[in-house]
Amino acid sequence: MAESVTIHDVVQGRPGSIRVDRRGPLQATRAGPPLVILGGMTQTLTSWSGQIRSLAAEREVVVYEARGQGRGALGLEDVSFARHVDDFVRLLEALELEGPVDLCGFSFGGRVALAIAAREPARIRRLVISGVSAGRGAVGRVIVRAWRAALATGTLETLAWLSLADTLGPAYLAKYEHMLEAMVRATVQRNSYEGIRALFEQTLDGGHGSPWSPLALAPEIRCPALLLAGEHDRLAPAEDLEQLAAACSGPARAEVLAGVGHTVAIEAAEAWRARVLEFLDAPEAGAR
Repeated sequence: MAESVTIHDVVQGRPGSIRVDRRGPLQATRAGPPLVILGGMTQTLTSWSGQIRSLAAEREVVVYEARGQGRGALGLEDVSFARHVDDFVRLLEALELEGPVDLCGFSFGGRVALAIAAREPARIRRLVISGVSAGRGAVGRVIVRAWRAALATGTLETLAWLSLADTLGPAYLAKYEHMLEAMVRATVQRNSYEGIRALFEQTLDGGHGSPWSPLALAPEIRCPALLLAGEHDRLAPAEDLEQLAAACSGPARAEVLAGVGHTVAIEAAEAWRARVLEFLDAPEAGAR
């Protein structure tokens, strides 16, 4: 169930809080270390409600909302990748998770997860990344520019509508078109405009040349990594996924799921979950 975890907020110089959904069995019956999940920029805890129950059947799972996401109580003056790495460390300490954890990130959360695994390698056993590739490609860069223009309207609604068309694959859109209005409403209600604007301004420019770009961070990734992408992903081109995997120093495997777009864990929920659990449960020598 959702709860707020208190951490020291160095940006505001006082205690703040991070919203988490923590579930799973007691330590004696766990299949492995805790799995920590961080979603896409406008995703919140409820975005993972379709996955967390099954993932937590045999392991502890913690989904959290990063600084700027959802309705957490942390300062927005600094939502840089460096600050997200520090927040992650403080969250693990507050949750008393002392050993290495498995880390799963999607899209924005995937880029933060790469930063965490690169800067805090002793804290990560295995890494799962979805919706992040070596670069954005021309289409992805145009999409981001359109999102910035939508955000300039002063509300999240236009951005939410645009992002659905840009992130969901055509098959999923056709099947669930009747639910899109509710999805937009949930995005607007569960996030703050100020938080999303801060994330846009401070984290979306981590492209080529930035020390926080995926290709810049990849050589520092030494833990086993599973990189997943959708065949029709327009933000993180599937054809560039192998390049990112090859740039990792540790064993990294890239896999493309057919027929889906950017939001792999939603559009192909069972297939995504099966691959993640197989990777996390593999013997050390078989993580690749």
